[in-house]
Amino acid sequence: MRSSTSSSNASGGRLLKAWSIALILLVPLCLLVWGFALPCQYHDTFMGELKYKVQRLEETPGPRIVLIGGSSAAFSVDSAALEREFPEYSVVNFGMYAALGTTVMLDLAEPRIREGDIVILLPEQTEQTLSGYFDASVMWQGLDGAFSLIGDLPRDKRKALLSTFPAFAGQKLSYSISGSSPVPPGVYARSSFNEYGDVESPLCVRNEMPGGYDENTRIRFDADIISTDFIERINRFTEAAQENGAECWYILCPVNRSAVYGEATPEDFYQTLRQSIACPLIGNPNDSVMDPGWFFDTNFHLNSSGKLLYTRALADGIKAMLGDCSPSEIQIPGMPEPAEIELWEGNDRDADCFLYERNSDTWSIVGLTDQGRSRSALIIPSTCQSLPVRTIQKGALSGSMAKEIVIQQNIRSVIDGAFEGCDFLDRIVMEQETPSLCRVGQDLLLGTRAVVYVPEDSFPAYRSDYFWSIHGQDIQPER
Repeated sequence: MRSSTSSSNASGGRLLKAWSIALILLVPLCLLVWGFALPCQYHDTFMGELKYKVQRLEETPGPRIVLIGGSSAAFSVDSAALEREFPEYSVVNFGMYAALGTTVMLDLAEPRIREGDIVILLPEQTEQTLSGYFDASVMWQGLDGAFSLIGDLPRDKRKALLSTFPAFAGQKLSYSISGSSPVPPGVYARSSFNEYGDVESPLCVRNEMPGGYDENTRIRFDADIISTDFIERINRFTEAAQENGAECWYILCPVNRSAVYGEATPEDFYQTLRQSIACPLIGNPNDSVMDPGWFFDTNFHLNSSGKLLYTRALADGIKAMLGDCSPSEIQIPGMPEPAEIELWEGNDRDADCFLYERNSDTWSIVGLTDQGRSRSALIIPSTCQSLPVRTIQKGALSGSMAKEIVIQQNIRSVIDGAFEGCDFLDRIVMEQETPSLCRVGQDLLLGTRAVVYVPEDSFPAYRSDYFWSIHGQDIQPER
């Protein structure tokens, strides 16, 4: 006979096993509830517009001119002006967010293209957007409250969504419990989109970038920036559009002349495309390379005046394809004056720890002094010789022994690789309460394992911000 102790152990083992199985089943069930059943938390964010763009594409009567791309399309076309040039067409701006990827916009648009439509492809001129890149984490923000759109995506993208679902569900639960759904301030909110899907904001007045361009997104026209999988997807989309009785054309998006580098020209890039994509190219590619004064806050986002200039060039390109010789009625305003540089005075205790480079009426941090390299904590200064410090350049903090670096509200741009070589860095403290006022690139944290700490009240805004959201998993609230 088995002893009572043996029976008790066996019973306990079975109970533990049952609890383990229940727990294993409970975790995915909780994630499903958090992700799908909780109220939408990203409704007011920039990505919260995605489901409304899809709805607009489904419901707008045809024939339509449909613009497909990233946020450059949303910022750079005045759809009302374009519609006045082509009154027989309705205009739908289906441009969303470059960090999301271009091909997913093709996936969502393809089943909704109808006979008589003219589809204009104008992705950003970057290696990321001219590839099969897809950011599933960002996509979940757009899918929140519109999960039926998952069915429009190919298998590889659904698989990527599955792998990032736990993080999305957990963050959604956190927002729901705290009652702090992200409501981004400034331009990067759903409220900035008009009825066409354009970004329309009184804030988009002039160039806001230090030095007139964003060094994190330099632009080139070499053939190697466009990938084979992107070409294949464009050609499949073009074929599907033509089968539905629609036209599909490609035009170069607006690019900031000051950000262009390399020997290849826009004509070279068009020649590369002509040899590989099935859809016609329209417009003069040189017309898309525009002076800095026409841009707003990135090398692809136009201000309200620049938008009219580009829309006129776009209209001319469409008219040429349609055999329409009528002149454009879009009037071009004068180029806006640069934004006035404001002096913000903060904590300059460590001003002697840095090396500087002057850019017109501002300064950039370009390096450290011996004193600066030895400090265990550093505060980026607000001024130098009575002029504002605006930018932290690539490699500027290399060799620092600091465990903490504080970035005050005066900094408007942190160039990729600024923290590379900061082997001891644990904390990057952002004092800026409005994340969109400090532009960062995708390689902000290159070469460091530091966590970014932001004002507690601004934490939701940072996690959903246009520039910062890609670093969401490395951002924590400062308490």
